[in-house]
Amino acid sequence: MQASITLNQLGIFIIFILILLVGGYAFVALRNLNSLITEVKATFLKNKDSINQIIPNINEISANTAQISNDLKISAYEVGEAVRTISHETTDTVLTINETADYMAKYAVVIGEIIKTVMDLFSSGKNKSA
Repeated sequence: MQASITLNQLGIFIIFILILLVGGYAFVALRNLNSLITEVKATFLKNKDSINQIIPNINEISANTAQISNDLKISAYEVGEAVRTISHETTDTVLTINETADYMAKYAVVIGEIIKTVMDLFSSGKNKSA
């Protein structure tokens, strides 16, 4: 006894298998979705009193959140300005200190030259008398 399958029958068999696979996948997905919905419902019922207390205050919470966000933005801007000001003032202070140090170094050189000249005058006077 010999059996043969036509291409039409093979196509119908493949489509049947695909329908079974998609149906099985859909069944598993719907079961998971149903368990998720059941869990969300249980959580909602468990926290229903808390949710009922929060809902009337949502507008106030939203306004407070917006105010806090705005205050943080202003504070961040002020901190940035303070950092820039401190940076500029520090740079100016360092430049002033460098200029003062240069002037003091020049004064030290001039005073050293004056002392050297005075010492040379006194030492040359001692050499003449000796």
